[in-house]
Amino acid sequence: MPDEAKIERDRIERRRFKIKDIDQLKLVDDVFNEYTLKALYELMNRRIVLEVYGPIAQGKEAKVIWGKDYEGKDLALKVYYTLANRFINRNPYIMGDRRFSGKPSNPFKLASMWCRKEFRNMKRAYEAKVLVPTPIAFYNNILVMEFIGEDGAPAPLLKDEPPSDVQSAYIDVILNVEKALIIGKLIHADLSEYNILNWNGKLYIIDWGSAVDSSHPNSTDLLYRDIRNINRFFSKLGASTVDEGKLTEALIERSRGSYIIDNNRVIINGKDLLSYLNLS
Repeated sequence: MPDEAKIERDRIERRRFKIKDIDQLKLVDDVFNEYTLKALYELMNRRIVLEVYGPIAQGKEAKVIWGKDYEGKDLALKVYYTLANRFINRNPYIMGDRRFSGKPSNPFKLASMWCRKEFRNMKRAYEAKVLVPTPIAFYNNILVMEFIGEDGAPAPLLKDEPPSDVQSAYIDVILNVEKALIIGKLIHADLSEYNILNWNGKLYIIDWGSAVDSSHPNSTDLLYRDIRNINRFFSKLGASTVDEGKLTEALIERSRGSYIIDNNRVIINGKDLLSYLNLS
């Protein structure tokens, strides 16, 4: 029987393309058009990206490419498609956000706007101590971030690898939702088991392109939907969840007060979220 480790190494090697072979990417993957290649060249010239490999994940608006930096560390390059029809259902997340004025008709500019939006959202979440891949840089339609996984194999999604301690994991997720809202003034707006990575006992929240500022006119509905999705998933696993209406109201009420951070938790009037909800 063939060595499984060797098979995996060979599979990874076949996906590998060094910068000197960059033009070959146009033949290998359709996401690399001239606009994207120019962005990749710029990231190379800035010494942010050294090598690029094959794709490791694909979504409706973007494809994720494995890469490496000049120190040999793995990178994840999220490349947004430069096709207008990829963003048909995303208008409410841009048009209702005061940080973005108007929607460009040019598909290249739209892809770049969405990329910039996700980078800024990720940076705000990261600075709010939410567990997310570290955002590194962006240019045009390419977002560069920390690679969560090992040797080119991305971490599994939460839907594919549920946590061993579902109750603790549920608490971790809602505490991260709170930090995003109260510290980062941000609502993910598309949160579910499909955009949380389970890696080494930690849950990383990804796909922040749809995230909106807490001043968004539909912020309450979007927050409620995030919590409903999380409750649905963890309830199926046997976790005890907080009623989504009650939790949404608690988060909104707490977001109006002043806070301090203690032991990586938001403390308002001497209570963290669990104490506020009488869960601890």
